[in-house]
Amino acid sequence: MNNILANHALRDKKSIERDEEFNNFMKRVGEVSNIVKDMSSRDKGKAEAARALADQYLDGKVILDDDVKLTVKQNRTVINEKAFKNLGKKDATEVDKEAWMAEVSKDAEQRFEDRKVRRERADTFNTQAIKAYRRGEYDKALSCYNKAIDQVRDNPMLYCDRALTNIKLGKFDKVAGDCDLALRLNEKSYKARLYLAKANKELEELDKLELCRKEIDEMFPQHKELTQFFLDKKVGYETEDEDE
Repeated sequence: MNNILANHALRDKKSIERDEEFNNFMKRVGEVSNIVKDMSSRDKGKAEAARALADQYLDGKVILDDDVKLTVKQNRTVINEKAFKNLGKKDATEVDKEAWMAEVSKDAEQRFEDRKVRRERADTFNTQAIKAYRRGEYDKALSCYNKAIDQVRDNPMLYCDRALTNIKLGKFDKVAGDCDLALRLNEKSYKARLYLAKANKELEELDKLELCRKEIDEMFPQHKELTQFFLDKKVGYETEDEDE
C-alpha cells in the first residue's frame, strides 16, 4: 500500500499538493522542538529567548526556512497554536507525537486550502493586469500586479511583469527589487536579467549594466540580438514573449 501511495502517477494533484504542504510543516518540527527544549532550560537567558521566539511563531511573524528569516505582513500562523501550547505543557521527551501530528496535519490542510484561494485570486488579478497592460493602462496594470503579488509571493513571472510595467511607467528605481526577487525564485530568468539591465541603463548605473550584460550574454547567447534591441529602444517598447 505504501508503494502505491508513493507512486505520483497514481495520485491526484490535490493529494500531492496537500502532502507538499504537510512536508513543509514537518521541516519545521525540529525547529519547534528545539524551541520547546530551550523554554525549559535552566539557563534563564536561553529560556527567555526561546519564549520570545515562540511568541513570534504563534503570531505568524517569523518563518524560518533554509536559514532565511522572512517577515510577513499578515497573521498567518506558522504552526497551529494549540499544538504549540500542548508541546509546552510537557517535558520535551514526553511529547505526544500522535497529537502533534494530528494538529500539524490539520494546519497543513488549512494552509493548502488557503493557498488555493490565494492562487485563484492572484490569477484573477493577473488576468486583469494583462488586459490593462495591453490597453496601455499601465497604472491600472501596476495596481493589479500589486494585488496579485499580495496573494502569491512565489511566482517569478509576476515580479517580471510588474518590473516591465514599471519600465513602461518610467519608474526605473522600482525595477531592481522585483528583478532580484524573480531571480531568487528562478535564477535562470532571462526577463528578470533583461529588465534589470534596462533599468540600470536608464539610471546610468553603468557598472551594474556591464555586469548584467555579461551575465546575459554568457547565459543567453541565443538572445544577443533581442537583448541589444531591447536595451537600445526608448521606453515604451514591449518585448516579445520569451521563456524565462
